Amino acid sequence: MLIRYAVLVTIFLMGCEAVHPEDTSLLVVESYVAAGKPLPPVTLRRTAPLEANYDLGHATAATGARVEFTMQDSPIPYTMQGTGVYAPLEPVTAIPGARLDLKVYWGDQVITAKSRIPPPVSLDSVSIEVSDTPIPGLILDSVFVDPLLVDSLGLRALGANAREGLVYLVEATLYWTDNTQRDDDDWWMRTQLLPRLGQSPRLSNFFLSPEALQLEKSAPFANAEQRSWSGAYAVQVPSSSNQIPAHGLRVSIIRGTRDYAQFVSGSSNPGESEPPSNVTGALGIFTGLAIDTLTVEVQ
Repeated sequence: MLIRYAVLVTIFLMGCEAVHPEDTSLLVVESYVAAGKPLPPVTLRRTAPLEANYDLGHATAATGARVEFTMQDSPIPYTMQGTGVYAPLEPVTAIPGARLDLKVYWGDQVITAKSRIPPPVSLDSVSIEVSDTPIPGLILDSVFVDPLLVDSLGLRALGANAREGLVYLVEATLYWTDNTQRDDDDWWMRTQLLPRLGQSPRLSNFFLSPEALQLEKSAPFANAEQRSWSGAYAVQVPSSSNQIPAHGLRVSIIRGTRDYAQFVSGSSNPGESEPPSNVTGALGIFTGLAIDTLTVEVQ
């Protein structure tokens, strides 16, 4: 999870100068505090000119900062333990429900951010359904489209650029217990299907996405306590006689704050040069999360 977002923030950093081309000392903050896990480091980096190659090394690290980290009104001593990486002096566990406050002093700049750690979340179960036979369709880049729907959807132009292919559709339904109903906050839920297909291209169905981001209270109840979400992806095969390739599927659920949801949405939108930030006086993200993942075998 953290590696994925490190890549995401790197791309984001490279685009920041589209908005601030003359400012090479704008600070970017990154820290994801996972419920029940040791408090993470706070990474501080500086933006660079748009024309420059962005290096996640000493050239862009923000050194010499003073970091004040507070959890539920208790100060946690942080110190720089790597190039631009500030971490707790001693291991401290992130308390679910705790309020978080961050203050960074860097040169003459004062940067602040607030968040809250969500209640823990756990995947109760996962059900997998695979289509009995490969389904023919059109493949455009990484999207699978049912050819019978091209005209009705006004997608006739796809025909010239798409190629025919056969895929198995894999649908996964995730179930988790909603333990937030007595909580005043509106938590957001990010659900993901990450198939490990080796060198095979990862395809998503035109209608069923392998990822979703929604208010948790918007997810349907499967029973009195459990909520659920269903997503799908497509696995391409050479011919109708081929069985679906056996592969691992990593499923994850992430309960987060509204700030986290806005940051993720803005970062995945190509039209956004600068994702929304909950950091005052800088860019980036400082937020609490609750995460659970599970890997299942599909065959």
